[in-house]
Amino acid sequence: MLLQRYPVRSNSNSRSTCASRSANGMLAPPTAVPRGRSCSISSTRNNSQPPSVSRSAGHISRAHSPLSHAITINHASPGQTDVPSRRCASPNDSLDEPISAGVRRQRSSSTDCNDPSMFTPGLTKRLKLYTMKVAEERGVDKDHLVDFTGGIAYMLIDLKATMMLFSAANRKSLLAEIKELIESKDFKSGLQNRLTACVLSPNLTAYVNDTLEHVMEFIKKNSEIFKVPPFLFEDIELTAQLSTLVSEALSCIRGNVKAKLMSSIIKRLSIIDTARSLAHGCLEVDALHWNRYAFLRRCLRIFLIGTGNYKTIPLQDIYSPSLLPSLHRDLRVKVGDALGINVGLDDFDSDPIVEGGGQVDENGADGMGGIEGSMNGANAEDGRTDLNINHDGPGDGDEDEPERDLSGVAEKEKYELDPNDSGFRGNGKRTIFTSSKFWRFVDASLEGVRKMGKAEAEELGDGTPAENIVRNILVEYFQQDLAEFPGKRSVPKLLSVANPQWQTKIQTDLLW
Repeated sequence: MLLQRYPVRSNSNSRSTCASRSANGMLAPPTAVPRGRSCSISSTRNNSQPPSVSRSAGHISRAHSPLSHAITINHASPGQTDVPSRRCASPNDSLDEPISAGVRRQRSSSTDCNDPSMFTPGLTKRLKLYTMKVAEERGVDKDHLVDFTGGIAYMLIDLKATMMLFSAANRKSLLAEIKELIESKDFKSGLQNRLTACVLSPNLTAYVNDTLEHVMEFIKKNSEIFKVPPFLFEDIELTAQLSTLVSEALSCIRGNVKAKLMSSIIKRLSIIDTARSLAHGCLEVDALHWNRYAFLRRCLRIFLIGTGNYKTIPLQDIYSPSLLPSLHRDLRVKVGDALGINVGLDDFDSDPIVEGGGQVDENGADGMGGIEGSMNGANAEDGRTDLNINHDGPGDGDEDEPERDLSGVAEKEKYELDPNDSGFRGNGKRTIFTSSKFWRFVDASLEGVRKMGKAEAEELGDGTPAENIVRNILVEYFQQDLAEFPGKRSVPKLLSVANPQWQTKIQTDLLW
């Protein structure tokens, strides 16, 4: 009864086919079965099952894929490579359609999968969640930070734009702070102290000629010594403002040095005491400084004789026989006529000059309006400026101005002296050094000493450096100055003094 209602059908072909596929494994292609067909579909064709059975099988097949796509199984033998994949049949496909090879897309052909600058949707979502968390922790705007998350290239561009805006705003704020700094009194005071050490350096090449340019270059390279922010030199206006401050400070320092040298001549101070007054606690002083300052005082005495400025200091207090080797003939004539003495080299006798020099020391106070100019002046306070010391205006600032003569000769060449020309309108020569050109005269005299040392080194021919000869000349000037202005203090013992590092840097590097 049951057999008549439900006859047993023979499924040997389909069972054998499926068994064959199970035995051979996933990589073995089935025999006598079209590729890409499932066992359920093959059995349906052979047994002519109703379409509903095939349709339900297709739904089950699709349920195995999490993305609801038909699962494709590639059957390849071990020797095969790059077997084109075929999609599984869907319930809507006709079983009578011919089988066609599917198109396999390589992973490398995708425009997004291998691009490291692009984020997958899942990664983007996780980044946005993390962004919201960070925004909440840091207290920043969530929307702006979330909009920032995207491809790496876009994020880098956004970062660069933000940095440029921040840099512009930060630069403006920083420049304003620097401008406020260099205009402060503390900065100007510290700058003046360091520039004083520059002017008083015993190795300074020149005091006016190209000095401002080289000092500015030295400040730029050693900004930490002068407490100058390095960023200042990136702005033209602030650099020009600093250059103006440096120029004014140098002019003021030179004026103070000249005034103290004048005072030291009046008070008959030794150069050691004068050096202490000049340094004023700004730097450590040693024998090199004494030599250079003795040279400066010698130049000042010759300059006063040349300009005929005897209002503050009488000529007899300025002149001494030790100056003769440094005086041109026209200046000797001027001294001889003014003092009534013979200062010619041909019939020069040192004894009368020494006696005259002694008389000048004894009577020096007579021509100074009651101001004591003898050695007792050493007890006076170094910094007192009760005397009317004419140093040609505050700071001799006009010496910094670039000048050209009528013929267009550059200012440095203008102040170069001929060996037979004193520069003070002698022997019908033109006037080079007026009363406001003391430091020009110092530069010309210093250059003359260097030429003298170089010439003597060439004459010796034994390899002696010209710098050593120049140093010996300055030592001789110091010894002569100390003999004329001994003061009341004995020469202290020379002890090895450890100069500050910044002072050593100035003395060794501020050269040109």
